Amino acid sequence: MSPNVLAAFLLAFVATEGAGAAATPPARHVVDDSTGTRFDVTTKAGSTTYRCIGAGVRKVLFFKAYAAAFCIDADRYDEVVGRYVAQRHAGKSGDELRKALENDAAFFEHLESARADKLVIMQLVRDISKDRIASAFRESLSGVLPADRVDRLISTIPGDGKNGQRILIHSQGSVLVIDISGQANRLDDELIVRKLWRVWLGPASVTPSLKTSIARTVSQAH
Repeated sequence: MSPNVLAAFLLAFVATEGAGAAATPPARHVVDDSTGTRFDVTTKAGSTTYRCIGAGVRKVLFFKAYAAAFCIDADRYDEVVGRYVAQRHAGKSGDELRKALENDAAFFEHLESARADKLVIMQLVRDISKDRIASAFRESLSGVLPADRVDRLISTIPGDGKNGQRILIHSQGSVLVIDISGQANRLDDELIVRKLWRVWLGPASVTPSLKTSIARTVSQAH
């Protein structure tokens, strides 16, 4: 084989390998490793299509209560997440970016307060009473919401959650929807919609593994 033919063959081989790598399909799920629960990356609730960017577990003492996924309006992902990463962590990728995001409290505050529709999906792996859900909201939000607003939020919870049920908590503008297996209640309160996500994304998150998963998922996408 002549040198020119060999060079052409090698170039074609490299091009083929590169095309194969580029054709790797994007992830279709985010997974809570603790329970093995899989959540579709793209989920529609109401009139909004959400992009789910992480999954983790809520534990009560030694027991797993639910797996949770955090999702954001898919149309706003680049603006909210992509722009933040480009501006605050320029030049980082892979494991370096993951570690930087994981330790960046401002990143999670940014997700929490971003002017974009958000969704938390809770897949129950045991029964959870309305009182237990209410207690978690009170504990996480008492420092950022007046007591009467926390009470208003709690009054929106349709009822107890049962093992195997899926709870959707999502915002559309200033409207918050809490849906337990199709039984949904709504409230219109812009302040609650802005602060609620602190339950899962704040410094005292009830699902710290969810924040770790978000850092990992976002780093893999950038």
